[in-house]
Amino acid sequence: MTNRSKAEEIDRLNFIFTKEFQKFDTNIVIKELKEKGYFSFTNALTKKAARKIEQDSTVSKLSLNNNKISGLHYERQYFLTNLLTTSKEFYDFVTSKFVFSICKKYLGNTFRLKCQRYYETHGGHHMQWHTDNKDATGPASVPGLIFIFYTSDVNDGQLQYIEGSHTWSGKKLHSDYSDEFIEQNYKNKIIDFKLPSGSLIIYNTYGIHRAKPVSNKNFSRKSVFLQVDTEVNNAEPIILDTKFISVMNNEIAMFLGFGKPSNYDAYPTTSLNTLPFSKNVFNIFSKYIMYRIMLRIFQFLPKSLKTYIKKVIKKN
Repeated sequence: MTNRSKAEEIDRLNFIFTKEFQKFDTNIVIKELKEKGYFSFTNALTKKAARKIEQDSTVSKLSLNNNKISGLHYERQYFLTNLLTTSKEFYDFVTSKFVFSICKKYLGNTFRLKCQRYYETHGGHHMQWHTDNKDATGPASVPGLIFIFYTSDVNDGQLQYIEGSHTWSGKKLHSDYSDEFIEQNYKNKIIDFKLPSGSLIIYNTYGIHRAKPVSNKNFSRKSVFLQVDTEVNNAEPIILDTKFISVMNNEIAMFLGFGKPSNYDAYPTTSLNTLPFSKNVFNIFSKYIMYRIMLRIFQFLPKSLKTYIKKVIKKN
């Protein structure tokens, strides 16, 4: 690596991670993951990096029939599942020495990025307690880690985790748990992650967790999620902007699943039926319907009038 390349690498590192986090001992992360099932660090990412990733993830929050990368909606949530096409900062985070070091020390030498997404959870959404050790068929015996970082300050609707649940949830034949079960048996084990923007949480995929429900309709929690596990032969499809790649090696190729199947359905499964009705949606469809009506009328106009209208439109 040239001196210029080293300087650029240091600049990228300083833009993404705070100085305090760069000095942190990764062995402490591993110790806490093994003992408690989770690790958290306040202000791990810089405010600028968190804000830039959020901006790159929300450029097109609703795009119908446009041939470009855009987000999608699932009722009270918004998702962008193609972060690796929009955010250089996210690519630098997910392929950073820190992420690879944690994965190697905790999962071994073989691991793959299973899925990744920016998402917003709004008030009125109720997430069930669950684990993430799953494949296309349901619960699976696959060791893995989840990395979540906030891109907004989170004082409510925070991630909640059942401390120690990674040690026993794998003995169950299911991955979903009712509110009543958790309240009756593990209420005193609930860990709340009310943290500022840029804070990072890592947890074992066997750990039981959820986003705390919020009734306030105006509430919004903004986060980034990525899952890494030891099953390298399948994952959700990844679309990657190759200009983000400054270095390529076998480790990155394995991590991103180069040459491997990607047959899992991208989460979440959406359609027009999952698109929440809003003023913005109403305006979009109103303009569309009006355009189609006017186009239909235009087709029946005399040729001379059509020519005149086209000239007027072209001038404007």
